[in-house]
Amino acid sequence: MDTTTLATFRIDKKTWKKFKKWAADKDSNASKELNQFIKRALGLIDENIDTNLDNNLEQRIETYLEDNLDNRIEQTVTNYLDKNLDNYIDKNIDQELPKAESLQEESNEQLTNAELARRMNVSPATVSRWANQKRQPPLDLEWRYDLSLRKWVK
Repeated sequence: MDTTTLATFRIDKKTWKKFKKWAADKDSNASKELNQFIKRALGLIDENIDTNLDNNLEQRIETYLEDNLDNRIEQTVTNYLDKNLDNYIDKNIDQELPKAESLQEESNEQLTNAELARRMNVSPATVSRWANQKRQPPLDLEWRYDLSLRKWVK
């Protein structure tokens, strides 16, 4: 046996159309929203419980992702690159050192990204970004990146 009743009332056509659109935007419908309103007005819904959780959950997730996802991806990628570049350089530094030392003997004024990073106690990825972005290291050091040599020169 059906316990519901059909209720009719008069309302301005434009207002009704806007209300139905508002309800649809909440993944709901006018009937459902009016039922919720009546139950709240009669105190049949505990206002301390988020009764619209299902309706708002998707929107809340979407808003969170829009606000945080790009930053989290950028942080994760940067951390991954910094960690793995450091590990790669640490594993292969012995192979690179003789070459770097021979260059230093010739001019004594050239450093690789890895060597400059070690001297400045920063990540090699940071020094690589400086070189790629044509930025100079901080603290007004005399080192400048030479694109033709692909080395830092004094």
